[in-house]
Amino acid sequence: MNPSIVPDPVSHDSPRPASEVGRTAGVPKSVDRDRLGTTVAGQVRHSVETLIGRAAVERGLATREQVVLAFEELKKLPKEERAARFAPVFIARGVLTAEQIETLRGWVRDEAHGGAGPDPSGSSMVARAAIAAEPTIPGFRFVRKLGSGAMGTVVLARQESLDRLVAIKLLPGKFASDPLYVDRFFKEGRAAAKLNDPNIVGAYDVGKTDAGLHYFVMEYIDGDTVFDRIQSSRRIPERDALRIARQAASALKHAHARGFIHRDVKPKNLMITKAGVVKLADLGLARAGGDAEAASEEKGKIFGTPYYISPEQVRAREVTPATDIYGLGATLYHMVTGRVPFDGGSPKEVMQKHLREPLVPPDQVAAELSGGLSMIIEMAMAKDPRDRYQSAEHLLEDLELVAAGESPVHARPKLDAPGASMEGMGGPAESELQIASVPRAPGLLSTVPGITVLVLLALSLAANGVLALLLLRR
Repeated sequence: MNPSIVPDPVSHDSPRPASEVGRTAGVPKSVDRDRLGTTVAGQVRHSVETLIGRAAVERGLATREQVVLAFEELKKLPKEERAARFAPVFIARGVLTAEQIETLRGWVRDEAHGGAGPDPSGSSMVARAAIAAEPTIPGFRFVRKLGSGAMGTVVLARQESLDRLVAIKLLPGKFASDPLYVDRFFKEGRAAAKLNDPNIVGAYDVGKTDAGLHYFVMEYIDGDTVFDRIQSSRRIPERDALRIARQAASALKHAHARGFIHRDVKPKNLMITKAGVVKLADLGLARAGGDAEAASEEKGKIFGTPYYISPEQVRAREVTPATDIYGLGATLYHMVTGRVPFDGGSPKEVMQKHLREPLVPPDQVAAELSGGLSMIIEMAMAKDPRDRYQSAEHLLEDLELVAAGESPVHARPKLDAPGASMEGMGGPAESELQIASVPRAPGLLSTVPGITVLVLLALSLAANGVLALLLLRR
């Protein structure tokens, strides 16, 4: 495939040169992403199916390679059959489930004009309505859209009273009538407001307009994300990765001290300003550790992103500070090796690997990594929370030591049998796990040389005994 072409395997439109395709603000261009298609300013019209493929990658539901290969299979079909065969092909290849495809289709349609096609402005329906009726939120003047996700659209705005730029998250209209989504949206704002740390995106305001628009005003970060940097350079040098991880660990230390668990630490949620300051973002899944009501409501539900999710989240078990440490460990693994810790043909397969498959040590993937950093990542990603760092403070201490060229004091080399550290965690998938015993070194009697030595020793003792008897008789 020519990497300079942006294909749309489902649409009948001709591909356009990648040089003609614009980029979303803050997201660097990459060949892999171009191969999945980009919708910007109406320059390229992509099918809904192509946008679903892109959304699946951006939300961590599938890898770029899985989606590209599925589209390659679709391209072998006649053009008029591709749209109808999209779901069967993706499901048969294990890229997405039927439910995931429908969910993503809903998100894509929310980005379109009434679901009829890509929006030339690149804005969601909520953002378009807001900008058209400027100022929708009293005291703020909308500038442009920054991005969008499952839980809302983020726009750049100017706060007129203080003459400063801010980011405003808008809850999609389709969620505005759902008390659960509205409550989660406001919880994100309240959680962020309780955290005042230079490494956490600041919260300014949260509310609802007379027109029924729910909004969350936060600090505007002029920069990129760790995900963007991985996309552009694949591997982040150890020195830079340590600097990023230390700031992220400091943010977690602050959040945990105030009783909040983030639950979705990943590259996309670590923003970096142009001055190099790391900011932990998106507290949409954050929950107070002692929130018994929320824990009861969420019982049996899985929250998190498959590539960076902890085993206890997969099992819908209790979350602790060690849960966020696992997410940061998985993020750090991705940064320094250029690949996610566990990959698979579907989200379920990836999550099962978090449960049962032993982690390939990062220094075996990237030989140039220091042993100290490798030990830190392995301890942060221990399958049993009890074997991980028990506090972000201890993790931060080890990161600072390794950054200074010293050895970590909390991390230690450890050889675990596959799945052995999962004992006692319980959960619905327990019966699927095959717990292996720790391999032991062979004993003396279990080797041929050992048996030979023992036989010769016994013969020697017997000969000496006979000789001694003969001497005594004389």
